[in-house]
Amino acid sequence: MDDSAPAPRVNGETLRMFVGKKVLLVGEVSSANGSTATLRTADDTLITVNLSGDAKFSCKFVEFEGSVDSADTITESSRAEFGDHFDMFTYNELTKQIAGKARPLFY
Repeated sequence: MDDSAPAPRVNGETLRMFVGKKVLLVGEVSSANGSTATLRTADDTLITVNLSGDAKFSCKFVEFEGSVDSADTITESSRAEFGDHFDMFTYNELTKQIAGKARPLFY
């Protein structure tokens, strides 16, 4: 994993641009069992998260920091729980700005 730069915030669509790199991904945990969780991202994409710890979550919305394995899979290095109320629309708009016209500020 390349961790020489800050981890960009991504959504499901932009995840594929960062294979082999560290990212921050927020979504709603749809299911979790054993060592994986399924995350529904702000742009309604399902992503598989290979968990580094247990599959127990105390809330719906979670931010994962991890390395991108493929266009729809990341491996967790850490997580932060964001509670049961999170504005996914606004977060998705932020990720689009980061990947679009505000890109020079973040990369």
